[in-house]
Amino acid sequence: AARDEWMTVEGGGQLNRWIVCGTCHQCFTGALALELRLRCWRQHYRDASVTEVRCRALTNLGMKLVGLEEFDVAQRLYQEARRGVADHDPIYRSVILPAEIYWASALQNAARPRDALENLIRIGPRVCEDALRRVYNKCMGAALGDLGRVQEALPFVADALELARKSLGSQSAATLDTMVLQAQLVARIGRVEEAKATLDHVLAVQTRIFGPDHEHIRRTQAALRSISFWTP
Repeated sequence: AARDEWMTVEGGGQLNRWIVCGTCHQCFTGALALELRLRCWRQHYRDASVTEVRCRALTNLGMKLVGLEEFDVAQRLYQEARRGVADHDPIYRSVILPAEIYWASALQNAARPRDALENLIRIGPRVCEDALRRVYNKCMGAALGDLGRVQEALPFVADALELARKSLGSQSAATLDTMVLQAQLVARIGRVEEAKATLDHVLAVQTRIFGPDHEHIRRTQAALRSISFWTP
């Protein structure tokens, strides 16, 4: 029988009901998702020599928990994934470190900028690759900005924007989203006209690329409405 692929969640959004484990390719769904993921991890974890499998299983489970805002449990899983894995190990840089940045970004989005900043500072010396630096610097800028440390935030966001333009192009969604963050920050130090000009430009590009009714456009419009409230 055909199965319902999507489930409606609070707020009217939709999530994929069925998820396939990237390690053993089992398909799981619904309330059993995390339990089955954990069982899958335990099965693979019995073979301690399979470091990559263990790390991927733990970080995958941790990222699902982050999505549910179970941040502390996710952190313990990441710590367990790191056990015995050196900073220079490829599995750390390709699997665990991106998950830690994602975790800090989720903390920031959950209005926990102080916790996000603390963890970003902790992992900062290990972030070398441009793709990770772009995400890391944007998150650092957002966290510092939310804590009122705008002058400290701006260099991080400027670097994230430069990396986004260099690697993704000037009209990519990530580049435009970083420009919105930068505009919000400069408005808070009194450069409101500059911020408005940036947001008008971003809105025009987004409308041309995505059409008039898109999530990115709604966020930019909200930013444009909000910047008039910021004063030096």
